[in-house]
Amino acid sequence: MSHLKKIIFLFLVCSCLSFKGTHKFYLSVTDAAYVEKSSSVQIITRLFVDDFQKLLQTRYDKNVQLLRGQDLAENNVYIQQYFNKKLKINIQNKDLNLNFIGKRYEDDLIICYFEIEGVKNFSSVEITNLLLTDLFEEQKNLVHFEKGGETESLMLVKEKPTGTIKFN
Repeated sequence: MSHLKKIIFLFLVCSCLSFKGTHKFYLSVTDAAYVEKSSSVQIITRLFVDDFQKLLQTRYDKNVQLLRGQDLAENNVYIQQYFNKKLKINIQNKDLNLNFIGKRYEDDLIICYFEIEGVKNFSSVEITNLLLTDLFEEQKNLVHFEKGGETESLMLVKEKPTGTIKFN
């Protein structure tokens, strides 16, 4: 994809994610980066907070509230459990555990931070992303993975939740 097309695509994705009010477009964006210096993969996922809250209420506890300053400690446990079931990073035929670092809110988004430690150099990564697909059939999950200055992207959906990225 040309540089200009990537910029236009990212602009459209950001526009959709920052749209206020009712939305009928279900999209998550996950940015993952391999940090060779610390032998880790750092992951940031952006989701619409209302969709994610609805999912956590349906799956775990009807009283879950994802609000700035009003979060309960249990919410972090639910987030960790859900992500470990629905977002899989497989390197060298091994599913790696996501360590939940924290979250923050930005407008109508919840931004979740994870890290995978002890990752040695690799040439390919298999990613399964089923976030929110159990609640929204039309959910799309965009994944960007950066390693050594090279970024590759996948668009994963319920019918095709897994993709592989190969690096040079």
